[in-house]
Amino acid sequence: MPPKKKKVEIIKKPKIKAMVVKQETSPAEMIKAAVAGGADLDKLEKLLNLQERWEANEAKKAYNSAMVEVHRDIPLITKTLKNPLTHSSYAALDRIISKTKAIYTSQGFSISFYEGQTEKPEHIRICADVIHRLGHKETYYYDVPLDGVGIKGNANMTKIHAKASSTSYGRRYLMCMIWNIPTGDDDGNAASVELITDIQLENIKRQMKELGVEKQEEKLLKFLDVKKLEDIPKSSYKKAEDALEAKRQAKKQK
Repeated sequence: MPPKKKKVEIIKKPKIKAMVVKQETSPAEMIKAAVAGGADLDKLEKLLNLQERWEANEAKKAYNSAMVEVHRDIPLITKTLKNPLTHSSYAALDRIISKTKAIYTSQGFSISFYEGQTEKPEHIRICADVIHRLGHKETYYYDVPLDGVGIKGNANMTKIHAKASSTSYGRRYLMCMIWNIPTGDDDGNAASVELITDIQLENIKRQMKELGVEKQEEKLLKFLDVKKLEDIPKSSYKKAEDALEAKRQAKKQK
């Protein structure tokens, strides 16, 4: 007799339905749905608070992400100025701004400086608000000793110039700290000549404003053979002052 065939039981696997994953609903969509559903004011207020926290968190994430991009692209700033009292070199504030402004603004940042309150005597507090285009803001500050006294304790500038010098130092310090700006000596691309100080630069700008010749800046630059006022060599400072004094005398004679 032929062998009996065994019955093979076929087990059918249950059909698995495709899982549909819904995208996360934003608070704004929840508010819209709640309004359409006739939600009461208490529920709407809670949803609005949730929306504010959500937007603040998104703005902070965008701020942090953009800051990474800025730090990646920030260049080294060459030290072109010298402190005659300490014989140390430093990067000029105008140079720091001109070399970095396009980088941080392209990532949606703006920065504003102002004077704050400090409990430290004979100090000035320089504050900086760094704001991203989505609204997140971080505030930084630095307490700077008021300048004006030399190493030997002698007064070396007026109180106005001393405050201006301390303010400029505080702004430079904060700029380098916030954007993580490296500064270094002459890298071979910048002139190694000693340039005018911040105070001398401000003095030239002030005199030009008093004389009403700001629009004639190019004439002065051509006369001194430099591309911008910040590039005036210290050795040419008297030459610039003499030119402005001659302009002042010429105006008096008219």
